[in-house]
Amino acid sequence: MYEPGDIVDLFDVTLQQWRGKYIVMLKKAVTPLIKIKNMATNREQFVPTTRLRRGRLSQFFIKGLQSKP
Repeated sequence: MYEPGDIVDLFDVTLQQWRGKYIVMLKKAVTPLIKIKNMATNREQFVPTTRLRRGRLSQFFIKGLQSKP
């Protein structure tokens, strides 16, 4: 379903909404987990395929946490 290089959105269970701009890095053969990388922060994580969808959103951020000039 998802191949390395695919752009996906991730469902955030804490905020109950979709977050955008992740890239699929690696697909695990033994487990249903997929390694994804946040394209803005380069943070990598393993997530189940049920929390992914084809990328359609802009990068998610919380406005209050934005650094001020």
